[in-house]
Amino acid sequence: MNTVDPAQARHDRIERRRGDRRLLAGAIAASAVALVCGFLAGRGFGDLVEVFRTMAIDSVFDDRGDGDPPYGPVWGTFAVLGGIAGVSLAGAAMRRYQGRPSGPVFPVVPLFAMSTLGLWVSSREWLPPLAVGVAVDPVFHTDEQWGFWGWSMYYADLWMPAFMFVLTLLVLWYAIQVSRRYAEMVRTRDWLLTYGRRVPAQIVDVKVHLGGDESGTKVVGTTVTLRFADVAGVSRWVTRRTRDTTITTAEVLFDPASPADEKKIFVALRRYPALSDWLPAA
Repeated sequence: MNTVDPAQARHDRIERRRGDRRLLAGAIAASAVALVCGFLAGRGFGDLVEVFRTMAIDSVFDDRGDGDPPYGPVWGTFAVLGGIAGVSLAGAAMRRYQGRPSGPVFPVVPLFAMSTLGLWVSSREWLPPLAVGVAVDPVFHTDEQWGFWGWSMYYADLWMPAFMFVLTLLVLWYAIQVSRRYAEMVRTRDWLLTYGRRVPAQIVDVKVHLGGDESGTKVVGTTVTLRFADVAGVSRWVTRRTRDTTITTAEVLFDPASPADEKKIFVALRRYPALSDWLPAA
């Protein structure tokens, strides 16, 4: 038996976590782990590419480097898993620290950047061909001219780091766009919580979304349609998709001066909603 409303307890727990410096320290530590893992993953991937590059530009009888143990690809594989875990933990910690509805995208950017650096460092150590343009056979002397694949792999030390660099820039651009949209959403939400109108809403329709397993019968989310009345008594309808499957109450936050502006309508589908529970109507 509990004497505290579970919804109120959840609200208080989320608010206590917001601004907790221990979460910030955890996010920084997880990000540092992700950075190291990103570099090791990029370097390990580069070492693996070198194997295929050597096969493409030299004969199978080229035994240079055969005695080196494959530590790079092995550690790179573990580093990929560590990088994913680090980014996930950093995002989860920042979500709780900032009271966000979802984790930020920015931790992925340094992961890609360090992977690019690791690949570039590895590419500086790749073995040169025995002869440019020819796959030299030192045993049977049946040399073969390079084709498209051979020339592509010969210049892989240039275009692969460049490709990863461009990919990192694209991820950075995407993260900036997401951050700007989130910042605008937060400004609008905070303004509405101060100057807007908060009213209860009636749940008029719940559309269940199925999927997530082979049978396709697992509930993975819902689309909720709500009805609320503005300051003039006019009924208005808004929808919001959510991963929650048990929805019993709803509130709407809107600008009384412009109730038709959907960009200034937020929905909360919980009792005692925390800041992160107020989401834009979709």
